[in-house]
Amino acid sequence: MFISLVANSCISFTGIYFIAKVLNYHTNHQLAKNMVVGVLAGGLGIFLITQGVLYDEVVKIDFRYLALILLGFYRLISPLFIAATIISIYRFSFGLNIQSIVACIAIFLIAGGIVMMYKITSLEKKLLFFGMVLNLWACLIATLAIVTNGGFTLNAFQIALLVASISFPVGMLITVLNIDVFLINQRVKEYKISAETDHLTGLANRRAWEVQMKKFKERSSICNVLMIDIDHFKQINDRYGHSNGDEILKQFAQLLHRETRDHDIKARIGGEEFGILIPMLSHLEIMNVAERIRNSISKHEFKLLDHRVIHISVSIGIANGKSENLHEMIHLADDSLYQAKNSGRNCTYINETVV
Repeated sequence: MFISLVANSCISFTGIYFIAKVLNYHTNHQLAKNMVVGVLAGGLGIFLITQGVLYDEVVKIDFRYLALILLGFYRLISPLFIAATIISIYRFSFGLNIQSIVACIAIFLIAGGIVMMYKITSLEKKLLFFGMVLNLWACLIATLAIVTNGGFTLNAFQIALLVASISFPVGMLITVLNIDVFLINQRVKEYKISAETDHLTGLANRRAWEVQMKKFKERSSICNVLMIDIDHFKQINDRYGHSNGDEILKQFAQLLHRETRDHDIKARIGGEEFGILIPMLSHLEIMNVAERIRNSISKHEFKLLDHRVIHISVSIGIANGKSENLHEMIHLADDSLYQAKNSGRNCTYINETVV
């Protein structure tokens, strides 16, 4: 029996490692990813049930709940209950009896307890301690299930102790390795964000702007390019100092975020020059958006570091067209920006050429 339980642990480790890889795969389709992860974890639970060790022709010992611990470590809810449901449905395929009912109650008690632990704020940053608590909870419930199905006999307690003595170290090993994978992926994300983000404003930098332009060019859709320049920004730096100039840029970026949609691409192209890519708006709609941005900025009270208030204005150049002609549109938007500046600044100019 001991050899079989160790083999079960190895199977658990392999399956959970694969699921962890899927969990850390970056995709924009989060709902589909959650479904896939839940189904994979449920499938692993089923496989572990089939490989379980039958005790006394009544209790089947396995490590199905280790997949739930993994999902719990990543603080997932929907995949957790998808996996618990799949495991429970399969468990009932053996028959509707007290053993199946106890096993299914145990699975959902583990899942429910894990979700409750998400609310304990003191565990949020203590990854190792959080993993330990998850494993202890799962071991406790699994042990109670084994003892209950074993009739609270000495034999049942011995089997439960054996399972706990194997599953807890395996669960902790899985937790430690996932902490490693989690931290590595977190650093990769941080480096990626750092490489693509303007550190002062939090907007995309020029490199990220060009990458996004290349991606968007492959789509076939209507889009608009806005080039925005803060009027007389050099005078702000000269008069109030570069620290105050940086503060104005930060507040300006926050205003751009507020006046645009989340999926609009916003970037700091140069010192005081910004670009916005706005898809799926008509000629008239984009003019209204640009004017709203310009008016909002001209009316906004920008606060300096010493709490003094100043007002600024912007010139905006716009080009409207199809995404496959994006590079031409950028040049047209630059020309429009030049026209806006020559028209006295604090105005919006749209190039009537549609590309």
